Amino acid sequence: MIQITSNMIYNNINNQLDNESVSIYNLEDQISTGLQINQPQDNPAGQVNVLSYQNSLSNLTQYTSNVNQASEISALASSTASNAISVVNTAKTLALQMANGTNSTANNQAAANQVGQLINEIQQIAGTNYNGENIFTGEDTSIPSAYTSSTAYYTPPSSTSGAPVHIPYSVYTYAGNNVQQKYQITQDETLAPSVTADEMFGSDNPPVSTSSSTSTTPTALLSVLSLFQSELKSNNYAKNSSLIINGLSNGLSRLTAAQATIGTKQERLTEQTTSYQTVNANIQQLLGDTQDVNIAQATTNLTQAQTTYQATLAMSSEITQLTPMLLKYLG
Repeated sequence: MIQITSNMIYNNINNQLDNESVSIYNLEDQISTGLQINQPQDNPAGQVNVLSYQNSLSNLTQYTSNVNQASEISALASSTASNAISVVNTAKTLALQMANGTNSTANNQAAANQVGQLINEIQQIAGTNYNGENIFTGEDTSIPSAYTSSTAYYTPPSSTSGAPVHIPYSVYTYAGNNVQQKYQITQDETLAPSVTADEMFGSDNPPVSTSSSTSTTPTALLSVLSLFQSELKSNNYAKNSSLIINGLSNGLSRLTAAQATIGTKQERLTEQTTSYQTVNANIQQLLGDTQDVNIAQATTNLTQAQTTYQATLAMSSEITQLTPMLLKYLG
């Protein structure tokens, strides 16, 4: 037979009150923080899930930031490519207009000045930067200008006898590299949001010889524009217009292809942005279901717990008063 002592009764009462106090404290803590889990011991399994969700959100935040930055660069590259196409279309229209061979020296000079302006525009486009970094020079983002230039000479075919004409012009060489700057947009995928100036406008190697008698034919867009300008200035353009017009047509094709490439990159980034929005919403929902408290229900539970605690206090007071008499009777 178990002998009941006053200490046993008092300990049971204290344990009951302690448990109810802890319950009240936890409910007050939940209402205060809005969280079901404020300490690991509140829900060890739930705490593991919370840490997992939070880690996933942290990674997602970094990837989303990368995608957003890449998207901004890609959008800038796309609008810049569109501007470049407009410039080259203007140059080609001018090349077709000036090919009739009836223009005066003054007209040729005025056209040459216009081509000079177009060259400057292309150079500025090739030097487009995002947050101080060139977006068209690959990983060499600190390069202020995508091109260097050197003097070369072109000797157009002559249909008449006499000394050949050697026309000086600028050869433009791409100064960046073709290793594009990439962004980590998923755990297993990186993406370069732009293209290089070389992909957009092409590049010509510096001339091997600086002799005026050594003829060099340009292929890159800026070099073709420079020769176009020089031929206008020397009144030799009409005799060699097909080279310039074909060069500008090739330049437009190259630019259009580059713009399409950028468009594909934009589509991929937009797709990933949408995906991350969905993933983020799902993880936030899981995190909320695991750790967020239902304030209305918690408030109701707190009221009930406080009522129970008060009832236990009242009961324990009565039991404390009756215990000596009860033990004497039992004894």
